[in-house]
Amino acid sequence: MSAPLDVSAQLSLTNENGKTILLSAEKEIITVTLPSLWVGRPILRQLSNRGQRTRMIENVHGGLKLTDLVIEFRIADRVIALIAPQSDSGLVSRMLGVGPVELKIVPILLSLFKR
Repeated sequence: MSAPLDVSAQLSLTNENGKTILLSAEKEIITVTLPSLWVGRPILRQLSNRGQRTRMIENVHGGLKLTDLVIEFRIADRVIALIAPQSDSGLVSRMLGVGPVELKIVPILLSLFKR
């Protein structure tokens, strides 16, 4: 494994509905903060092809292994998903075809009810 990168960044993106997605990076953790679970739906729709989704996630995971970085997805203060160099597929992740993305089921369910 290569030496870890030390990244620092702040970025905000606004979708066509005016919802803001925040991206921040500090040291080895890249955080994507969504205002709600529903904001990510258009992105997931574009990755509906399981083979395409699997290849994209494998490429990201390979890059994370080389750089020793972690990507976490949050809604409010809840981590709903995580992909890291040491991530391994859980049962739900394999069933949904998201490979090494660690899905946090309870926070995801709680986020469904976030206003």
